Amino acid sequence: MIFFLRLILAIILLWIFVRTISYGKWTWDEKNRLGAIMIFVIALAAVALPILVFYIRY
Repeated sequence: MIFFLRLILAIILLWIFVRTISYGKWTWDEKNRLGAIMIFVIALAAVALPILVFYIRY
């Protein structure tokens, strides 16, 4: 059961990461470099924080 929940969590986090990175790439192509860098940072935080919380908790 816990494996299934971890798998679902990984899929959701990967989906969020890919969509955010694609928006960051579009922003980079629109010559908004600082905005794109911040979007990449937010994408990394959106993946790293839930993973850290999940492994610290369990």
